[in-house]
Amino acid sequence: MKQSRNKYFSILALLAAVGTASYLIYDDQRESSEDSLEEYLEADGIEREEYSTEPTEAEGIEIGAEAPPFDLPLLDDTDTLSLSDKQGDFVVVNMWASWCPPCRDEMPDFIDFYENYKAEGVDVVGINMTTSEQGLDPVRQFADDFQIPFYTVLDEDGQIEEDYNVHVMPTTYIIDPDGKIAYERRGFLDYEMLESFYEEAKETYESS
Repeated sequence: MKQSRNKYFSILALLAAVGTASYLIYDDQRESSEDSLEEYLEADGIEREEYSTEPTEAEGIEIGAEAPPFDLPLLDDTDTLSLSDKQGDFVVVNMWASWCPPCRDEMPDFIDFYENYKAEGVDVVGINMTTSEQGLDPVRQFADDFQIPFYTVLDEDGQIEEDYNVHVMPTTYIIDPDGKIAYERRGFLDYEMLESFYEEAKETYESS
């Protein structure tokens, strides 16, 4: 009888141990799932492993090379914008996405730069990396939030991503009046940096 009772308690202890282990595994999986869901929601449901938002020294297009041509649709417009339309001017090309915090942080500086330098014939073109977006609504919201005064075009087919080797958000190029790459930056730019790089590109161009 005592032996049967010990066996009974042993079975109960084993079942309790199995139950505890199962609960711990379930709880750990639940927390992991909740963490993943939270990260997914914070990312607006977009997988973005293919992009980085950290500045990098990785090389893009060689300075002095011809800027790849493009003809892209304007946001909320039936027209398109071609890079060739801007030949003869300095053009700052900024690649951004609505989900990118550094893109949001730097946009006011790009707007200020445009307002201060447009009288010199400097143009700014914002290119939205549309293939990374969940539709155009967040793109429109981004443009409305900042009341962007310069051209905003859409890279709907990933042409710019490929041609300009865009794997970091944001990425910025300065193109000189001859249509050649004068400067390239992968990562955040503030006003002072942008102004300095433009002035340097202008000086180099005028002295060549």
